[in-house]
Amino acid sequence: MLQRFKKIIKKLIFSYRSDSESYVEYLRRGGAEIGERVRIFDPRGTVIDATRPFMIKIGDDVQIASGVTMLTHGYDWSVIKGQYGEVLGSCGEIVIGNNCFIGMNTTILKGVHIGNNCIIGANSLVNKDIPDGYVAAGNPAKPIVTVEEYRKKRLDAQLAEASELYRCYVTRVGKEPAIELFDEFFWLFQKRDENALTEGEKSKMRLVGNYEQSLARYLETEPMFDGYEEFLKALKECMNRS
Repeated sequence: MLQRFKKIIKKLIFSYRSDSESYVEYLRRGGAEIGERVRIFDPRGTVIDATRPFMIKIGDDVQIASGVTMLTHGYDWSVIKGQYGEVLGSCGEIVIGNNCFIGMNTTILKGVHIGNNCIIGANSLVNKDIPDGYVAAGNPAKPIVTVEEYRKKRLDAQLAEASELYRCYVTRVGKEPAIELFDEFFWLFQKRDENALTEGEKSKMRLVGNYEQSLARYLETEPMFDGYEEFLKALKECMNRS
């Protein structure tokens, strides 16, 4: 009841920017073509051009981090008008494919097409097209590696990052962590049985709407450790060696 009340108050104060769903629906009403399960993490800190929302096309399962700006027009022609008196229009469609992540404080300029399965790094300026399946970053943003190459890098980093998470928690919180702390790292230790998954782990499997695919992949792999206790023991040994 309290949560519902808070949501109503938030809606009254912030209108269509009160949450991701409201922002997406607002853009759709203006003609934007937006797919399923699109999430705008910070609606009040995100600017998606409202002058021509019908020039925005976003696919399914796109995650938009805080501070992102999308501009379908420019007002740089004001300088030309000031010097020459001419009014020169400016617009271009922005297209973002399926299954993309747009990092914090990224700016996407008019006319840009971002392909499917792309990752755009934080603080990027995207002023040229990004092809399918690439990680891109920078000012201006450029393709750096393929998503497949990036996946291999992330797989190799899992244990090291879990170890760092453990070290920071133990040294600063002062106690051994519960299993819930590692709900993004459960592939390292969890028994390959759907019934063994915690609710937090299941929620991660449901992300981007492909639970069955994730489950199938999960069941066909083997964990690095035989259960959570063995996993913790390895993390403790890593911390003691460092």
